[in-house]
Amino acid sequence: MDGINVISAKTHTSEYLLHKYWARKPHNIIANFLNLLLPEGGIVLDPFCGSGVVLREAQKQDRSAIGFDVNPIAVLISRVLIDPPSLADFEKEFNHILNEVEKNSNQYYSIQGKRIRYCIHEIVTICPMCGTSCSASNIKKSGKKALCPSCGNQVRLNLESLDHSIVTGVTIEGKKELVKDPVILQEQTSLSNENVMRVETSNFIYSFVENRRILAFKNMKTEDLFTARNFSILCTIANSIDAIEDERTRNASLLLLTASVAQCSRLIPHRNNLSTGGPAWSVPGFWVPAEHLETNPIVHLKARYKKFSRGLSRLNAQQSDSSCMVKKTSFHEGIQSMVANQEFVDLVFFDPPYGDNVPYVEFSAMWNSFLKDFPNPEIDISVSDRDPKADSWEKYRIDLLSAIHDICLVMKASGHLLITFNNNDIRAWEVLLSALQSNFLSCEFVTYQIPAVVSSKAQFAIDGSYISDIYSVYRKSSECVTVHSLDKVVEALIACSKFRGGIISESLAQRVMMITWIKENIDVSLLKEKDILLQSLFVQKGPKYILKNYPIDQESQFQRVTQELARSILKNGPCDWSEIYEQIASQIADFGIPDAHEVKEALANSVLFNGNRCLSSINKDVQVTQTIEQLPLFQE
Repeated sequence: MDGINVISAKTHTSEYLLHKYWARKPHNIIANFLNLLLPEGGIVLDPFCGSGVVLREAQKQDRSAIGFDVNPIAVLISRVLIDPPSLADFEKEFNHILNEVEKNSNQYYSIQGKRIRYCIHEIVTICPMCGTSCSASNIKKSGKKALCPSCGNQVRLNLESLDHSIVTGVTIEGKKELVKDPVILQEQTSLSNENVMRVETSNFIYSFVENRRILAFKNMKTEDLFTARNFSILCTIANSIDAIEDERTRNASLLLLTASVAQCSRLIPHRNNLSTGGPAWSVPGFWVPAEHLETNPIVHLKARYKKFSRGLSRLNAQQSDSSCMVKKTSFHEGIQSMVANQEFVDLVFFDPPYGDNVPYVEFSAMWNSFLKDFPNPEIDISVSDRDPKADSWEKYRIDLLSAIHDICLVMKASGHLLITFNNNDIRAWEVLLSALQSNFLSCEFVTYQIPAVVSSKAQFAIDGSYISDIYSVYRKSSECVTVHSLDKVVEALIACSKFRGGIISESLAQRVMMITWIKENIDVSLLKEKDILLQSLFVQKGPKYILKNYPIDQESQFQRVTQELARSILKNGPCDWSEIYEQIASQIADFGIPDAHEVKEALANSVLFNGNRCLSSINKDVQVTQTIEQLPLFQE
């Protein structure tokens, strides 16, 4: 396949929303690649199966699939996806457990017979200088600093310095007004600090590895993320689930519980008196806000249960007899077992950790605690701040090289390797390309994925704040096939910038360069010349790259072509923004795939935007004189 393919992701369907997981791949993208690359009766291997999308999509196509992962929660998600219980069995067992725990815990979350939905907590820390109790209600502020009200010493209102917390407000289910009665607040503060269910919780307590980047401090434990009241209720539910005899029902019940625990933790901020938005764990780390919520676990579990049942119902309706399996094991041990058994596959889907983007096992510790499964973070190949950065990157390089080598052992001679990867850190690209090229893997084609949802902020961001995934397809070669020339990269950058009047964003320049690098199989050793190449072609001014020796007042063909394409698309009536964006990006992909903001800016005077719908602002009597295929995309 020539050029660059562009494809839009679709939003996740309900079965993929059973549980949160990072970097979940769009089901329609995976399905397209499986259709394209898997022969009849073929087998796909996903050695870092994560949330199980590849396994599930292969199963839907009646294909065989094998998945490995070291992360217990990833394995659990995947197992439920490919081997779900019947909805009736699940609902019977889980409702029984929920009703029993609700009956026994109601008294600890009620005010005069009315059920509590939230308690609002404030962190209290003790000033190390004078011993004063400091909280959000009494501190003095100096910019972003919190100061002791007595001595002015800087204090930190976070989990690491938490001495205790106090309840400052209560919301009753179905009521908007906050309960502020001091007697009730004191009663709730006392209850929140109790193991109200008198349950043994030690089996569910994990000692976190110190990693300041994800706000995991030394000696932090799972129980620190919860009030004692909530932790005891959640542990009681987990114990009851463990007693379920049917493995599939037990797995689904554990998945629902773990999907809910973050919302029942201290990680949910109290904002705007709960009047706007929905409370959620959205910060990439274990950040406990100075003012946070304690959610009644029963209330949240019941709300989650409804969404979870919709996902299970969809899984039940799409059963398959294909052979799909997932093992909790490292990629190396899993592949070595396949080699020993002479098992070979037609396609390997490889979605490795993106350098230091997400330390998966460490981030999953809160979920894995309720599975009573505490894997050693060292088995995760992600780059992590738990180790010195240089050591962690070297381990990542060795692990990724080993993974690619192992993959080649089980990939048929006619097989393909499908990789999805994206990272702004050139070290991650260097590690990946080095592993591919040293194993004589040659890129056949590249596909760029437009995300299913692009935030309004990202759509108009000047520096192009979002970049989606790059998919590349490889075949094994008998010898190294890399190109030792940067000519194709230079051509692509010049064409991209001239098409835009000589000015491009830094993010676009980096994207064009890396996509060309992959597509043309350019030798990884030349990556060290990347910055020198950019400096030789452009003058950088902030986030913009200006092409040297090119008249900047030259008309931007990008704007003209984009507007003509939009008119052609809209000549038969309004359509969704995503449709316009995908078609425009596909048509001009050879001149750099634009960010959403760039296309919207170009269409500002020719397209009317009404939410996600677009319509032409050009008079309907004006004829579009050229079809999309006839438009002059680029002229020297």
